[in-house]
Amino acid sequence: MTVSIINSMNPNAGSSAQLPSAVEGDALVANSEGQFIATPVSGIIDGATVRTQGYYGLLTNFYFDGGLATETSIDETNVNQWIDINFDIDALGTFDNRPLPMQEAQAIGHTGSGTNVDPIIFKLDGLTQHSSCNFRASMSFEPEIDEGQLETRLLFNRHSGTTPATDFSIEEVSLTMSQGADIEYAAEPLLTFFVGDTIDTNAVNDAGQCRFQIKSSVEGLIRLRALTWYVNT
Repeated sequence: MTVSIINSMNPNAGSSAQLPSAVEGDALVANSEGQFIATPVSGIIDGATVRTQGYYGLLTNFYFDGGLATETSIDETNVNQWIDINFDIDALGTFDNRPLPMQEAQAIGHTGSGTNVDPIIFKLDGLTQHSSCNFRASMSFEPEIDEGQLETRLLFNRHSGTTPATDFSIEEVSLTMSQGADIEYAAEPLLTFFVGDTIDTNAVNDAGQCRFQIKSSVEGLIRLRALTWYVNT
């Protein structure tokens, strides 16, 4: 594609026969036949943005009428273990603004019903090794015991044919709860990752995936509000 920006001094320079409707700030874009078409620069920028930037947001009822987050209990059976947590997506809570290559690769950006046995799993289809993502969870934790610690992570499933083929994760300590028990501690874990050669798009329906998990050192109640992936291709 050839692009030329029209300037205010001589908007018809070099292609006078083809620019009768061009205005200052237009760009000349060569089509497949070698003809220059006057196109607003803002349209070109918007088109590039749609292909390269976006986000995928999933919200619970917490942000809508009713205001209820999705709860998951941590008891003696799952203390100090990485677990999938419940997440009920509100009927109005899916915001699919993924970059165009991701939407072309997969019509829906996730799988799973949001239960701890069928968790929300985000699809990386459409992304390449030039891509990167920021993930944010909005949540709170109410511990039953003082001096607890809450860790969070993204667990990644690799695409086929990789060595190693095992899952891997990125983790952080999101809460150190030293102000007492039975207090609701807010947390906004933010995890950043690049799309490496084991989780990029390998083929149709063959790309990496990731899901959000937590580990608590004490019993308590998780209240999950939202999950968001910010994507740059």
